[in-house]
Amino acid sequence: MVIGGRTLQRHRDEMAVLVVGADGMIGGRLSRILAETGCSVTGTTRRATESATDRIHLDLASADGFDALPLCHVAVLCAAATSMERCQKDPAKTRQINVTNTVRLARQLLAAGSHVIFLSSNTVFDGRYPWARATDPTSPLTEYGRQKAEAESRLLSLDGQITVVRFSKIISPEIALLQGWVRDMRSGRKIYPFADSLMSPLPLAFAVELLCRVMEKHATGIIQASAACDISYEQAARYLARRLGCDEQLIEPISYAQRGIEYSPANTTLDSTRLAMLGMEAPQVPSVLDEMVFPN
Repeated sequence: MVIGGRTLQRHRDEMAVLVVGADGMIGGRLSRILAETGCSVTGTTRRATESATDRIHLDLASADGFDALPLCHVAVLCAAATSMERCQKDPAKTRQINVTNTVRLARQLLAAGSHVIFLSSNTVFDGRYPWARATDPTSPLTEYGRQKAEAESRLLSLDGQITVVRFSKIISPEIALLQGWVRDMRSGRKIYPFADSLMSPLPLAFAVELLCRVMEKHATGIIQASAACDISYEQAARYLARRLGCDEQLIEPISYAQRGIEYSPANTTLDSTRLAMLGMEAPQVPSVLDEMVFPN
């Protein structure tokens, strides 16, 4: 089976993959790619009315559906409560999703012999220093980051094949913010990106390719991925304006801090040296942004 130019070792009709959270941006793209390459893919959804034959109901808020999960070689845990605002306002309920039931699910999957891949975030670090290493102590500043860090710690203590994949900001042309920027600048309307907020953007396609290669190589432990450097949202908007041939005068930067948003790390990059064992390297920011304007 060929995935992203690589051949998986397991024969296509032997690879059963469970994607937990197949309705999301990453889970949805991953499910489609795996299915196209011959894997037997089962996705979960928290939507009780979902009628698609390749979706089963599973809600991490209640642990509803755990008993209905099929046996699988690999399980990718994409489902989570990812809104920082929601986690801050309702830490008990979001912790039930992001920590308690995620760990419970992983334990069940590991007991059945599955390789479990858990999606995490650079928010497990405070961003004080660039290129945070996988071996550095976690230092989250947000409730979401604290929940991800706790889930990581508990998962890595379990017996079995566990992989934690820490991603920086994942973007795609379908993201509403980027769509809005492109649409508004092409129409001659102003946009208002943050001047004092950074990201180290990764394309969605890169993130999915990485997950596929983790499956291929049976890689375990912590794997980190970010772009080669940080860029502010204002800088990203100006780059896109130039690539689109739009007037940069349409860009009026605003302050993240002035909006009363507390989390704005000074660095968002991760030490991504383990990507080399997967035949990958941290992408350059210009190429990442080009994919937003000129997607393949």
